[in-house]
Amino acid sequence: MKNVLRMVCVLALSLCFGIAAEAQTQITTGTIQGTVNDEKGGSVGEAAVEVKNLDTNLSKTQTTGADGRFTFLSLPPGRYTLTIKKEGFSTTVQQDINLLVGQALTLPVSMKVGAITTTVTVTATPQIEVTKTESSTTLNQLTVGNTPILGRKFEDLLTLTPGVSIVQGPDGDEINFNGQRGVYNNVSLDGGDYINRFFG
Repeated sequence: MKNVLRMVCVLALSLCFGIAAEAQTQITTGTIQGTVNDEKGGSVGEAAVEVKNLDTNLSKTQTTGADGRFTFLSLPPGRYTLTIKKEGFSTTVQQDINLLVGQALTLPVSMKVGAITTTVTVTATPQIEVTKTESSTTLNQLTVGNTPILGRKFEDLLTLTPGVSIVQGPDGDEINFNGQRGVYNNVSLDGGDYINRFFG
């Protein structure tokens, strides 16, 4: 009986640690998805879609489904080019797609009927974020690397985003969001609570 009780305790602890580790997992990638339609709005299935990272030359390909949809998961952040080809249609290229960490970009793609040797290049790609309803700001690597930070405190970077301020509270600096006092906000850093510097 004691062995069974020990086994149950070990399993319970393992489950708790596993959940805690999963909760602290950081998101480091993004998603590019969309639907390929023809000029009349009909879905274009069996089209070859390639996404290419312009900085690392990482390239992934897939074929659209019958509904014309494609999804590239777990892409590292960076600048991408999307190329769509299908026989009977002009090749469509969407350039300067800027993917940020944790972002899910939904790109509407329209293909024109024509020879495959004809290429239609879209440089101003409309980027629609459909997975988030909240207001958010992402600071890119260039901003973080070139901004002087006194004491290497990440809180100083937060003040570069609209609506965020650092004020002196009763127990040290507080991070306020749109006027909401810091003690009423939940801030996490690398998966751990970071509500107040004083308490760590």
